[in-house]
Amino acid sequence: MRDKKQTNRRDFFQNVSAGAAGMAFASVLSTLNAAAMAGPQQPDYYDKMDMSKLGNAVREPNVVEFKPWKSIHDTITSPMITAWGSGDIPESRLAIGFAYITKPDTLGGNTHTHEDHDQWIFLIGGDGKNFLEFDAEAEMFLGDKVRKVDYSCYFFIPKGTPHCPLVIKRVGKPIVFIDARISE
Repeated sequence: MRDKKQTNRRDFFQNVSAGAAGMAFASVLSTLNAAAMAGPQQPDYYDKMDMSKLGNAVREPNVVEFKPWKSIHDTITSPMITAWGSGDIPESRLAIGFAYITKPDTLGGNTHTHEDHDQWIFLIGGDGKNFLEFDAEAEMFLGDKVRKVDYSCYFFIPKGTPHCPLVIKRVGKPIVFIDARISE
């Protein structure tokens, strides 16, 4: 038995980490500390996006013509359209993108947060007849758990909420994916 009283944090962690339970505890603390130190995260796909190719055309005041944009995902082959808020019209605050999904894929990148805006992710039936006719299965990490859906829906992601990836597990009929946010 040790007579010396533990007086500092290093001694505590050395003694705690000596056993298997201590190793697990130290690992959890290390992971939590790394996440806290990292702060807000951006999705890992940002470096793949070529924003220079996003070029909608302002046709007249407050009317913007969509120009097609190629997805960074190989499974999304139809052209995407995106309204890029103030990137299109200086006073516009709505950024919204549309994609047509026909195959399973993982979207949205790694788990991340947005500290400056809320976000909405819509998954709707895309057969062109009935938005509620949804023949797909998807799941997304949101907040504190994975949310599974097999119905038309939207996910509301308040700023600061950890989310993603969005995993489209099965696509029986095409679906429409919409990503929306309002900037300050």
